[in-house]
Amino acid sequence: DARVRGWFLLDSYLPTFFLTGAYLLCIWLGNKFMKDRPPFSLRVHLIVYNLGITLLSLYMLIELILATWEGGYNLQCQNLHGAGEADIRVAKVLWWYYFSKVIEFMDTIFFVLRKKSSQITFLHVYHHATMFNIWWCVLNWIPCGQSFFGPTLNSFIHVLMYSYYGLSVIPSMRTYLWWKKYLTQAQLIQFLLTIVHTLSAAVKPCGFPFGCLMFQSSYMATLVILFINFYIK
Repeated sequence: DARVRGWFLLDSYLPTFFLTGAYLLCIWLGNKFMKDRPPFSLRVHLIVYNLGITLLSLYMLIELILATWEGGYNLQCQNLHGAGEADIRVAKVLWWYYFSKVIEFMDTIFFVLRKKSSQITFLHVYHHATMFNIWWCVLNWIPCGQSFFGPTLNSFIHVLMYSYYGLSVIPSMRTYLWWKKYLTQAQLIQFLLTIVHTLSAAVKPCGFPFGCLMFQSSYMATLVILFINFYIK
């Protein structure tokens, strides 16, 4: 999409590819490095990090709602060029959404440094690594229109999730975190709603690329399966 040409990290896939490779390498080497060492506490780092992600998610949530409202987005199906300047505004927020996925690699690095190996599951690594790469593609070819819905829901979920993570680091706050057990349920509802929204544009098309709709639905289905498996366990 010519509208995003020149935007940071988008013109070439190589930075995204190498950052993903570095992420996977850090997990492998980090676990080796930490094997015979005591875990780090990182309490202050975790509070600052989770607060930062919470605020970024809140910004993306509010800005996506305002931008799509301004552009008169159709909830059932929205094409890539129907809202003029509002489409650019949506694309700018979605760039931050893409960039947030590389920031969230730190979730795993903190697990490694705190020796929380049980948290570094296939689901965790698969989700983090694939989202960053998929959103590079989204920003390059479908950076607005129907693409807005998943990030809007996900930003809302991340406000709940990262605020929980940040507060849970403070021992005195743990008894007040009643919404922990609902987080995975909320994530599953998010994925199912995104699938329904994506398929609605396939049933009643508006010019949004059909192949992208099928890919997104299929990818979300893998997350539903993996998250249900996680939830049951």
